Amino acid sequence: MRNAFRISFSLKNTYRVNSILYAIKQLPILKKVLPDRIYGMIGFKIVGQILSWMWEVFSSIFLKALYFGALTATTFALVTVVDNISLFGEIFMHLFLFGTLIGTMSNTYMLSTHRSKHYAVMLLNMNAKKYNISNYIFELSKLTLCYAVGFLILHFTAGVPWWLCILSVIFPVFIKSAVVGYLFSAFEKGKDVDNSNPFGKLTFPLVILCVILGVLLPGLSLPVPYIGVGVIMAAGVVLGICGIVKICKFNKHREISRYTLLKAEAVRADSKQTVVKNTAKVISADTSIQSSKKGFEYLNELFIKRHKKILWKPVLIITAVAFAIFVIANIASAFNTETAEMFNSALMNSLPYFLFVMYAINRGMSYSQALFINCDHSLLTYSFYKKPKNILKLFTLRLKEIVIMNLLPAFIIGVGMAALLYVSGGTDTPVNYLLLLLTPMAMSIFFSVHNLTIYYLLQPYNSNTEVKSGTYSLIMGLTYAVCYIFMNIEIPTLYFGIAVLGFSIIYCLIACLLVYKKAPDTFRIRA
Repeated sequence: MRNAFRISFSLKNTYRVNSILYAIKQLPILKKVLPDRIYGMIGFKIVGQILSWMWEVFSSIFLKALYFGALTATTFALVTVVDNISLFGEIFMHLFLFGTLIGTMSNTYMLSTHRSKHYAVMLLNMNAKKYNISNYIFELSKLTLCYAVGFLILHFTAGVPWWLCILSVIFPVFIKSAVVGYLFSAFEKGKDVDNSNPFGKLTFPLVILCVILGVLLPGLSLPVPYIGVGVIMAAGVVLGICGIVKICKFNKHREISRYTLLKAEAVRADSKQTVVKNTAKVISADTSIQSSKKGFEYLNELFIKRHKKILWKPVLIITAVAFAIFVIANIASAFNTETAEMFNSALMNSLPYFLFVMYAINRGMSYSQALFINCDHSLLTYSFYKKPKNILKLFTLRLKEIVIMNLLPAFIIGVGMAALLYVSGGTDTPVNYLLLLLTPMAMSIFFSVHNLTIYYLLQPYNSNTEVKSGTYSLIMGLTYAVCYIFMNIEIPTLYFGIAVLGFSIIYCLIACLLVYKKAPDTFRIRA
């Protein structure tokens, strides 16, 4: 068992190191400097090993700490709602109980479909039972260690009984084992098994039920008491013992691993094809669609007209929803003083929150994906299409279209916020009305430019429409992270609005220059 784990862990680590080195090799500056033999160079392998171990620690400790932090923040929010700090411990344990049940229904660890497992079990013919059980024990050991530290802190800070803390540390291990035992029994009976959907059609309703009970009961000052949580966890431990017995007796690990791995590969392949098929379905086949323009203007206008469903339909829906929300908010502010004061305070200090909102509703990524699948995928094979002058011309035309699309909901949001500020009590600084109107529009323009620029400079897709650029994924991830961070920052509307307007103008100018200079070399189909 120990040797099986050592080999499997080494294989997983090698896969992760090679992925890290591949991502480093894709960085714009380094990819021209680093040789193709980077995967065999000792220095880079050491760097990859260090980063790989850092990720192992990060995923084991930080993500669990983040989970505990999210539970703590939610507990504080619910304690504030019920105005009873003495319920902190009970509410936290209530949330942890239902959160663990939800986590158990989304990942049991045993039936993981990671690529390294595919290589080990399917290609290298490792003993599937030893691989599954050894890695299962490893994952549960990390979970138990992190939870032990978390509940030790909770015991001394929130006064949660020590017996419940001990039970809470082992409960996730046993409840996951119970579900694994159930999946093994189902497989022996010829039923479909899925690591992320253990109960089939019942999984989603059960998850929704856990979410509702997890949040609603504490919000009504009715969290499950300590003794109730303890009883439920004890029952889970009993079920887990039965599950562990089943795991030890189960002898079809190769069969179930092969089944789940092949199923996962099929899902990955289908998801890629589904994107292409779904995009193709919404293209208008109306032969009467024409354009009086010429050249790239002709090409761009036909593309917009034939992709109206995928481009404009979501925009109109978002716009309608935004309009309805602000109408309701304005009416509520007009008839309720407390609501008006709340909205007025939020609008004067929480404008950064709308950075994430504008990021979420921006259609730039779906627009660039449609461009590649149904236009650039074919035209990038022609040399004239990649000339600097032609690239900048088409980039400008496309940018104009996506800006217009994104400006519609942004304008409604801007008007709605300005009107809401006025109805909720107004401001002593009239320029704030203008900033509330213009800032969402500036944000929408920024994200439009940003998404299209990154698409041109890093063109992430290969001929199978798979994303093959680590840099592209990194930048998109960082963009999301920055927008998410701004959700929790309070900055006066005056300062934030001026900063956003200025930054958007500068960014647009730099983006156009970079596309003109760099896109002829970067705007291509990836291998």
